[in-house]
Amino acid sequence: MKMNNFKLIKYMLHLVKDKVYLIILAVLVGTVGYLASMSLTFFAGVTILNLFGYNIWNLSFNVSITLLITSGFLRGLLRYIEQYLNHYMAFTLLAHIRNNIFKSLRNQGSKIFESSSLGELLSILSSDTESLEVFYAHTITPLFIAIATETVVLVLFGVLISYIFSLYALLIYLIIGAIIPIIFYLSNRNLGIKYRKELSDNENKYFDALYGVKEVLFFLHEEDEIKDLNESTKKLNSLNSALNKKTNLFSALVNSLIMISNILIIIISVSLLNNHIILPLNMILAYMMLATSFGPVVALSNLPSNLTMSFASAKRIYKIENEKNNIKDGNQDFDFEKLEIKDVSFFYDDNKKEVLKDINLTIQKGEIISIQGKSGAGKSTLLKLLLHFEEADKGEILYNNINIKGISRESLAKNVTLFSQSTYLFKNTIRYNMKIGKSDSSDEEIYKALKQAQIFDKIDSLPDKLDTIISDKADNFSTGEKQRLALARIFLHDSKLILLDEATSNIDSYNESLILKELNNIKKDKAIIIISHKKTALKIVDKVYTLKEGILCS
Repeated sequence: MKMNNFKLIKYMLHLVKDKVYLIILAVLVGTVGYLASMSLTFFAGVTILNLFGYNIWNLSFNVSITLLITSGFLRGLLRYIEQYLNHYMAFTLLAHIRNNIFKSLRNQGSKIFESSSLGELLSILSSDTESLEVFYAHTITPLFIAIATETVVLVLFGVLISYIFSLYALLIYLIIGAIIPIIFYLSNRNLGIKYRKELSDNENKYFDALYGVKEVLFFLHEEDEIKDLNESTKKLNSLNSALNKKTNLFSALVNSLIMISNILIIIISVSLLNNHIILPLNMILAYMMLATSFGPVVALSNLPSNLTMSFASAKRIYKIENEKNNIKDGNQDFDFEKLEIKDVSFFYDDNKKEVLKDINLTIQKGEIISIQGKSGAGKSTLLKLLLHFEEADKGEILYNNINIKGISRESLAKNVTLFSQSTYLFKNTIRYNMKIGKSDSSDEEIYKALKQAQIFDKIDSLPDKLDTIISDKADNFSTGEKQRLALARIFLHDSKLILLDEATSNIDSYNESLILKELNNIKKDKAIIIISHKKTALKIVDKVYTLKEGILCS
């Protein structure tokens, strides 16, 4: 998804539309703050001239020293307020942006994980959103502050000194604050995009290395893995070094231009003085005003390096938020009684590969059915359709005669629960992981669910019981125990339709039989769909279906 910088800036500014009042306030405060900074230098000069007997604007020594101290106090106070407003706005927006990303990920379902790596998504959620903080806190207001401050300075030059100084100052401001930054941004933008892409690839490699460390060590693959990580890091560092070199070159150029400008103002002032166009004191005044007016412009000159990263990050976030998504949330609620699948077909790869063909199926409370089929037959895809993670290309899915397209996500989550082989246990207490299934559950309810999943005895034997911390990747539990903990969460959620995708694949025969018995006991007010390659799971089902080449047969 390509977009030009104008459209990108429009998108970034659209996000800040509700915070315009903060921007206006920050610009006003920042402008007055910079003028106070200039006044600080000016009144310091006035005070020194007073000591030598020169009086400017009839300001006495006591008045000039008072104005000097007041300017310094105002500069510090206003700078603090400006930065507070900028960062409050920025971090509030970052929270909003992250919420938008999560909402977009949720709406896109599994498609986003098929097109983006986990490392890339983590990079977008963390470093890319943080990169936007620079744009909102250090780009928007400095731009308007520079324009406002330098406009005031140009007017003062024209009124108090000479229009020649105004024209000269305007030329310098445009070169340092606009022309040079634009040139440097255009030379850096592709480098910034490459850096953000390499950063996400690098994070993904480290993520894979951490989670695959056992396999790496077991197969003696650590040297190759380290070599791969080093090469990726070197490439990232090389791009970062190239960006830093250009930034340093740009900074040196700006500082050189400021020095040259100060020299030129002295030459121009002397020339105007010799031609009796300005007075000697006005020449000193002009030099002090110009020398201290570069602050806002220098702030602008730092924007190219900031924008390089911010624009690259914004493009990646925009792509996630605006990924084509045909799945829309409905607003209807229901209390599950019956599910009907009518003539449903589904295609992958832009309608090139038909995964499901004219599927018809009905299940209601009190029934348990099983769907069999080889790997890749479309079983998991069918479950995604039932959860509205994907949308059928043909036919309709009805819950209580309501099309799934019209049902709210909250109502669907309340009535339908999926157990998948990739169910995740968080690095937290067992109680925390169980309460994901039901946030207001009591310990008694949790223990009941653990008993239903045949994992209570294990948990009860632990010193900390429900307060036991599940380690990273849940390594302190066996594969079967993790599966039973995940099942306990399903039991605790207590939905009316339960979808089990290989729910007992890693559980021993004895515990599996007890779990199946429990499922059979609770089916009177529930409907259960079981997908399993184990023949033992068929003992409790009322009807068996087979998926073969996308066709469902009974």
